[in-house]
Amino acid sequence: MSTGSADNLARLYSELLVLLAQEEEIRKSTEEKLARAKSVIDPRKEFNKWLQSNAGKTWKQKQFQYQEGKCAACGESLRSADAVVHHVLPLKDFGSAANKPENFRLLHPGCNLEIGTKIVDFS
Repeated sequence: MSTGSADNLARLYSELLVLLAQEEEIRKSTEEKLARAKSVIDPRKEFNKWLQSNAGKTWKQKQFQYQEGKCAACGESLRSADAVVHHVLPLKDFGSAANKPENFRLLHPGCNLEIGTKIVDFS
């Protein structure tokens, strides 16, 4: 191999190492930014914040009346204070898209636990 070819190969190898180090820095920075974004845009946090807001509390009262004070799952009487808001389409699968009032039903806590993340037709 000629000296010029060896020098070119060494230069290219050196450039490759620099590029690989830059790529690693970019990857780490991107992962950190994604982790921060996920913590800010957490569908569960969004939901809990909405539920504690005036809009969420008003929705819950209206939904309780709409459901005539009955659990959407078992149809038995439900106390407003005990009612939990169930996501028909689960947060774990649908994320923020599941955080729409038309996707919520009021259930007994036990009914909510029993259903878990299964998709159930409440009609």
